[in-house]
Amino acid sequence: MALQPYADPGHTLALYQAEQITPEEQERRKQEAEELDKKLRHIVEDVPDRVYHVMGSNAGAGSGEFHTYRHSRRREQERLKQIDGDAERQEKEKERLERLAQLENADEEKTAKRRAKRQKKKDNKRGKRQKNDEGGGAALSGGRGDAGHPQSDGREGEEEEPALPQPDLD
Repeated sequence: MALQPYADPGHTLALYQAEQITPEEQERRKQEAEELDKKLRHIVEDVPDRVYHVMGSNAGAGSGEFHTYRHSRRREQERLKQIDGDAERQEKEKERLERLAQLENADEEKTAKRRAKRQKKKDNKRGKRQKNDEGGGAALSGGRGDAGHPQSDGREGEEEEPALPQPDLD
């Protein structure tokens, strides 16, 4: 890329010289063009076209034209109904996905709030333990601060609840 001065003294113009195309690149492009041409020829030649020569329900038409009109009208009505049905289904799916995203967001917010609450409770409990460990009673009771009771977790004056027997699930 070369920079050359521009007519305006405060601006410069960038010129870009395209790279030379290699023979392999030319061959690849030629093959792609031939494939595209083949596909387009197939569409033009092999795909049938429906020709509708329908005048109207009965204006200037013969007796057989009415049935042709009726069939073409029925096909068009079915096509329009299909388009409307597809649009309605897409709208319902879009609404469903939005509702699902909102529910997922709300669920995530609740989970985060509860997680924060659990973490705060855990941190408070840990802080109390550290405070008890650093306190004066810790040195007298063997360094635990819970008067040496092996099953105590720092809660004084509370009775321990008996363990409930676990049911046999087999």
